Amino acid sequence: MPTMAWLHFSRTVPVRPGSPAPDRATQRRYGFGIPSRPMSAQPEDFLVNLRAFADAEGVRANELNRPMEILNNALGRVVSVDDRPPQPSQPVVAAHLANALDAATNAVGGLIRSIVDRVGWAAPYPEYAGESDMDAMRANYAYAPIVGGALDVISAGSVFAPYISEEVFVGLVLQGPNCDYPSHVHKAEEVFWVAAGTADWQRGDAWRVDGPGAVIHHLSGTRHATITREEPLLMLFAWVSDPGSIPVIIRD
Repeated sequence: MPTMAWLHFSRTVPVRPGSPAPDRATQRRYGFGIPSRPMSAQPEDFLVNLRAFADAEGVRANELNRPMEILNNALGRVVSVDDRPPQPSQPVVAAHLANALDAATNAVGGLIRSIVDRVGWAAPYPEYAGESDMDAMRANYAYAPIVGGALDVISAGSVFAPYISEEVFVGLVLQGPNCDYPSHVHKAEEVFWVAAGTADWQRGDAWRVDGPGAVIHHLSGTRHATITREEPLLMLFAWVSDPGSIPVIIRD
């Protein structure tokens, strides 16, 4: 069975051995150790901030060094899309995004606030429409591509990313309260950063509870599921391999 990890980090600025202590400007660049504020809304600044964030995550945990290097390198080659059709939204976004953003006081929340007005939202798994558990999940769940392919295969092309890449897939997830995302699997290697909300997570055969500040790494082929509680779950995610893969629900 593939290995998986639960990673919980203190929000401190990464310092390589022998380096001087970071000044306050460096702390603000990485968003650690100080209250999170909205970052620059300029598109190029968002990419700079995201790459700095990925670099910091790779420094903080050896397990993330390789996937964050892949992500950072790929982000340096993305293409910005200026002319896009109107972007869709979803009911769960209208109902819960504002509260989730208010609760997202960490660095991930700052990244999300700096891009959220430029993304559209889609419900995944259109191929499962008509199945009762999936209909309930899709009504209370949405994702927003930030960096992705020219065609979003998961939503069958109903939403478009503001940045194009065939190497990685980066986006947001908003899962409403009391929502069961069933056990599923995909080929992509995946990292989640929890900005707000607490949920029960399945990885392989194990379950545990994770909340704001958690970093969750799934290697390719890891079976996982998420069940929220009384609050919405807001996350940033990155697929650093097989960005065109499609998740498959596991029916026991």
